[in-house]
Amino acid sequence: MRSIIASIVLCLTALVAQGQEVCRQPKIVKTTGTAELKVTPDQATIQLGVERQSATAKFAKAGVASTSRKILAALKELNIEDKDIQTAYLYLEPMIDYRKGLRITNFTAEQSLSITVRDLSRLDTVMDAVISAGANRIGGIEYQSSDLRRYKDQARDAAAQAAREKAEALAKALGNQIGKTYSIEEVPQSEGYYGSVAGLMANTSMDESRSRGPSTAPGQLTVKASVVVSFDLL
Repeated sequence: MRSIIASIVLCLTALVAQGQEVCRQPKIVKTTGTAELKVTPDQATIQLGVERQSATAKFAKAGVASTSRKILAALKELNIEDKDIQTAYLYLEPMIDYRKGLRITNFTAEQSLSITVRDLSRLDTVMDAVISAGANRIGGIEYQSSDLRRYKDQARDAAAQAAREKAEALAKALGNQIGKTYSIEEVPQSEGYYGSVAGLMANTSMDESRSRGPSTAPGQLTVKASVVVSFDLL
C-alpha cells in the first residue's frame, strides 16, 4: 500500500515539474533580417562546346577531338592556365530517322568545355579565339567575383544587424526591450549572374563587334544574406 502511495506521489511530482517547465518557456521575439550588396564582377566562366556530325561514330568523335585540340592550343597561346580549363561533358549519339524504319542517318558528337577568364578585359579575346578555333556552341557566361567570401560576410553582418534593429523596434512598440540572442539561423542564398550568348555558330566573326568596343557587359552581382534571429523579450 505504501509503495502504491509512493508511486502516486512520484507521478504527481513529475506532472507538477512538467507543468512548471511549460510555464517557464522563454519569452522571445523572432525577426528576419535581410541584406543585399551590389558587387562588380572581376572574372567569368564561359561554357562552350564543339559539335560535329558524320555518317560514322568514329568520324564524328574524331572531328570533335581535332577541334577541341585546336581550342586548347588557342587557350594556351592566350596563357589561360590549366586549372581554368575543364571538360564538362562528352557524348556521342546516333541520329535516327523514324520515318525510315528507325534507320540511323548519322552520328552527333559533342564536347563541352568550361573556361574561367580571370581578367574580364580579355573576355572578348578569349571568345574570339575559341570560335576561330572551331567552337560552335557557347552555352552562357557566368560572371563571378574572386572576393565573394568577403562580400558574403559583409552581407551576413548587415542582415544580422537588420534583424536586431527590427526586433528592437517591435519590442519598443509594445513597451518591451530585447535581451540576449536566443537563436540564430541563416537562410541559404544563391548568387551569380548569367549572360547567355547560346547558339553562337562557328562562322560568327567577332572582329566587327570588338572594333566597336566590348561586346559583353558584366553588370553587377547581387550578394544576398538572410538570417532568422530570436531575442529574449524583457
